[in-house]
Amino acid sequence: MVFWLSGCQFGEKQQQSNRIVADDPIPAYVDYRVEKIDKKVGACENDSTAKQCLFFQIEYPVITGKVGPEVMDKINAAIEKEILLNTPVENGAIATVEGMMDELSSSYQQLVNEFEDYEQSWLIEINADILYQNQNYMSIASSVFNFTGGAHPNNSQIYKTYDLQTGEPITLGDLFIEGYEKALYEAAEIEFRMQKEIPPRNSLSSAGYWFEDDQFKLNENFAIIRQSLIFYFNPYEIGPYSLGATELELKLTDYIDLIKKDGLLFALLSDSTGSE
Repeated sequence: MVFWLSGCQFGEKQQQSNRIVADDPIPAYVDYRVEKIDKKVGACENDSTAKQCLFFQIEYPVITGKVGPEVMDKINAAIEKEILLNTPVENGAIATVEGMMDELSSSYQQLVNEFEDYEQSWLIEINADILYQNQNYMSIASSVFNFTGGAHPNNSQIYKTYDLQTGEPITLGDLFIEGYEKALYEAAEIEFRMQKEIPPRNSLSSAGYWFEDDQFKLNENFAIIRQSLIFYFNPYEIGPYSLGATELELKLTDYIDLIKKDGLLFALLSDSTGSE
């Protein structure tokens, strides 16, 4: 998606990852189309110089085939749900992207009708795409940028991997043995500290991070990409806005003892060329 609007108009974006997973074409295990929406709401619809405007710039995948209809419906609904959870609408109140657009359009029109001298434009920019897929799963990244006034915009990036047999999102508990948390979190904390240059003797809170009880913990905002897990911590999730976002990559070959022997990852590591 081309971002053609003035960055200063909507504040500065937090740096987000534009991950490239492979140079070679990835085999397609699902068919999909890209839903694209480019819409203006407000006085700018008829006057390009008008300052009262709500911009929607949206792209996201819609699965159309190669999986069963129930799986297809589950994944498509989940993609929209994850996007909507990170837009400025009441959680759970809106079920579709079109519903979100209607809700925000109504709110913006109400605002400019009540305050005729209000000249702040709003922007909702969503870009979701398939990062990786094989015969067992599909990983999606969704970036959501929104500005509806205030000191700065909000940025979110959502990683999610879906089981192509069931349509369900894959959790860490699906991948690792019972009681995995302590060993995995401790190993992941070493990676985190190396990335952030936090010495082992220093607390995480001393560097500005606010993990509960100052204990590092992974979230469920992750995607499986080849033989790695990619985790993403959004701004405000583990620290103030000034610290920005954090992406953390864990190589699965380093955690082989924690992986379920009858799970998706063990088969992936046992045959590293199976999805190439």
